[in-house]
Amino acid sequence: MTSSRIPASPSEPPVARTFSDLTRAAVTVALAVYLLGLVLSVVGNTGSGSSLLVRTIKGRLFAPWMVPPWLDLGFDYRLTYGMEEDADHGLEIRRQGDSKASPLRLPGRLTGERAARWRRLARAMATVTDDSDRDGLLAAAVGRGMFDDLNAQDLIVSVVRTPLPDRGEPAAAPVTAYSARVRMVGGDVQLIRSEARGEVAPLVRPAAGDKASDTAAPAEETR
Repeated sequence: MTSSRIPASPSEPPVARTFSDLTRAAVTVALAVYLLGLVLSVVGNTGSGSSLLVRTIKGRLFAPWMVPPWLDLGFDYRLTYGMEEDADHGLEIRRQGDSKASPLRLPGRLTGERAARWRRLARAMATVTDDSDRDGLLAAAVGRGMFDDLNAQDLIVSVVRTPLPDRGEPAAAPVTAYSARVRMVGGDVQLIRSEARGEVAPLVRPAAGDKASDTAAPAEETR
């Protein structure tokens, strides 16, 4: 008696599971809202202006979305333009009249966010000089905070700028972008900004008549 083998049934392919209609509808709505917010964020942040409705919707609903994907079109990246303000800035603080001692340099050896904050502060001190209402406030605050660290109440606060080197050129030497004297007088902080001699007392050239009289006087004496 021969035994007959029953052929095994071929394995059935797995049935692909499709998303439910509710899931697909939720994904569609989320994508539509995201794209709408993307468009409103770009349109409402252009320099040409936009309608009040677009600005309101963008500011109230979609403003937080502009930071993660870098959609802020008005953000000026500081290394883009290559201007003097884009250079590296630092602080040098020393005692008044003590030129032999090495100044306190900030950020110095600091790294990371602490160093970046000192550089931003130095850059703000160098660029805020055009505002007469705030000129000197940062330098006075920095000098006042360093009185105890340097054990002196008469300091020179300077902002040192390292210009960006041109392509293929060696590194440029640092220059002083801002300097001021901060001292304590009668319990009050006094700031005296360091100016070039030509700006403080410009040279006055004598008039043409004065030159003639000056040259004529010696001639009469020799006679």
